[in-house]
Amino acid sequence: MDKRTKITADYVGIDLGTSSSALAIVRENGLPEIVPNADGERLTPSIVFFDEHEDVKLVGSAAKTAGDPANTVHYIKRHMDDPDYTVEIAGEEWTPAEISALILAKLKKDCSRLIGDIEDVVIAVPANFNELARSATEAAAKMAGLNAVRLVNEPTAAALYYAHTQGIQGRVMVYDLGGGTLDITVMEIVDDRIDILLSEGATHLGGFDFDATITDLLMKAYREQKGRNLQFSEYHERNMLVLSEETKKVLSKLNRVTESVGTKKNGIADIEITREDFEAATRRLITRTIMLVEQALKAIGATVDDIDDVLLVGGSTRIPMVVETLTEQFGKKPVSCGNVDECVALGAALYAHQSLQVSEVCNHSYGTLALIEDAVTGEVKVQNSIVIPKNTPIPCSMSQTYVTSEENEKYIEVEITQGEDKDPRYVDIVGTIVLEVPEGRAAGCEVTVTYSYDENQRVQAEIYDAESGLSYKIDIEYQGRGVLTDADVERKSAYLKKVRVA
Repeated sequence: MDKRTKITADYVGIDLGTSSSALAIVRENGLPEIVPNADGERLTPSIVFFDEHEDVKLVGSAAKTAGDPANTVHYIKRHMDDPDYTVEIAGEEWTPAEISALILAKLKKDCSRLIGDIEDVVIAVPANFNELARSATEAAAKMAGLNAVRLVNEPTAAALYYAHTQGIQGRVMVYDLGGGTLDITVMEIVDDRIDILLSEGATHLGGFDFDATITDLLMKAYREQKGRNLQFSEYHERNMLVLSEETKKVLSKLNRVTESVGTKKNGIADIEITREDFEAATRRLITRTIMLVEQALKAIGATVDDIDDVLLVGGSTRIPMVVETLTEQFGKKPVSCGNVDECVALGAALYAHQSLQVSEVCNHSYGTLALIEDAVTGEVKVQNSIVIPKNTPIPCSMSQTYVTSEENEKYIEVEITQGEDKDPRYVDIVGTIVLEVPEGRAAGCEVTVTYSYDENQRVQAEIYDAESGLSYKIDIEYQGRGVLTDADVERKSAYLKKVRVA
């Protein structure tokens, strides 16, 4: 770190990643820089270990091999969108937001040694994160003693970094293959402005899935060599995950690697995995990513020739077959900044600095269930009626007017949907608004539903009854064991202030 250039905590960006996290600042000269943790590492593994003997929560590299795997949490980000997911440690339940708060607390504590107290931050999240995952991220920040002034989509943050450091301009596609998620984002970069055109993605497709494929290869080879299944404890299973990740990294540089797998009790086998084996086993995963690329281009009526550059983001883009497949698809090699697993944090810091203007789009469609008549058949059935279409520029507010179908209704109930399909079976019900109205009403009264999408891609919903003039507005709130109320967040914030994070 250049000590001649002032660094402060005025502009802080955080990448709260699936496999690793990072914190960055913008120096006085306008350049973003990663702030290392207390272990001198630029990236902090997103792993938490709960020590049974000491009142300490280990976060990062020390948590990888600290001890009992039953007390170790990996890949918590993959569960941020699950309202019912919790982790039980020593009889205590922890939500994904609470685990994430420990990771953020580690970053805050370690990095403040070098740049002073940290409070206001911009946190990068996957473009396809839903309402629950975004609110959980904000809650995690609050519990860690941070104020998430903005959430920025990870591909947008990365594009900011590319534009700032490499002068990237024109229509670009960000291919962000991280530890747990894939984001495909198309945007226009013109001078000091970025306009997001579209975002597509998969919440459970990333480096973890490539690692799991290597684990399967090792277990299959062991079975063929020893004539029996590989048996191991939770401890060995955790070590196998680490081994698989390291094997993937080596195969990105070499054509083959030999690993010793097993235990002294059950027998150890030396297994060779070639890059060819790995590529054959993971081709289906690469194909899924290309299908999303094609889907994104089709959605905006574009072809590969309309894309000036493909920008690589995320550690998994170091896999040679990823680069080869994209090169074949677009007819030119994608652009890599080298530090593909740091550029999101660096871009988030630039976003905090507001060095460029950014126009985002909403990541999901929001609507309501309504009785709709088929124009061809005349059949009336319940469908998902979209109020705000996906990829609408934000912030935005849009309305749709419906009519009541029954007489003497006392309550008007609006179910809030998230998803693009007309069929109610393929969308999520993420909330309900109930408005009590005067009795004795005739059918056919007009009811207007309004959804508002803010810059953090958080949604408010309002219902207005024209007949009575009554209205009701709510923030979308999920229900489930893994969802924290405001009171839970306040209580946990106070608790975490006393927890020793190392």
